Amino acid sequence: MSLEWRDNQAGISGADSPLTSLPGRSAHVHYENNYAVQIEMVWTGGAPQVVPEVPSGYELRQFRPGDETAYNELFHLAFADKDTLEHTRATALDGGLFVVEHTDSGHLVTTCAAQRVENDRHPDGGQLGWLVGDPAHSGRRLGTIVSATVTNLLAAAGYPLPYLQTNDFRYEAIAIYLKLGWRPYLFAEDMEPRWRDVYAGMGLAFSSRDCVRR
Repeated sequence: MSLEWRDNQAGISGADSPLTSLPGRSAHVHYENNYAVQIEMVWTGGAPQVVPEVPSGYELRQFRPGDETAYNELFHLAFADKDTLEHTRATALDGGLFVVEHTDSGHLVTTCAAQRVENDRHPDGGQLGWLVGDPAHSGRRLGTIVSATVTNLLAAAGYPLPYLQTNDFRYEAIAIYLKLGWRPYLFAEDMEPRWRDVYAGMGLAFSSRDCVRR
């Protein structure tokens, strides 16, 4: 079932989607990744981010042994990637794999990781990774809470230019990152036109002055 048009494609949900809904917990609308390389954002520094207060009924904490099933259930509401948790745990900074638990149900409903993942563009490797939110718990700023916490941890760890990778259609996550001061990273010729399309899809005015060029 088509629900919304993003990145030149209609989103799908329900039985046609590779994402996994749960009883009372619908998965996000799914879009195919149309590019071999994701878009990126970088954090160029500044004052520590203000972390919103965790709402009543929720607990911000670290991932701990025994969370594996709950984490994977949450993860597959948003991503079809398989077997990512082991790598996320292996690359997470100490105290860097955050989850938000809904205390009444025991469900994990939001997560984000501060990781060290080096590559040619980012030899220092400080990365914000795998922001996931349960749509059933939207509107409570949980994604902002974990993203701001991870941003502050990466800054405190001394990474000179933390980065993140995302897909062109993940408007909700990108909106959070922009509000936290993350900036589009123009590391290849096609990045500026792709970001222009993203901003247009989000109803925002694009300016290359707000971006960082490699």
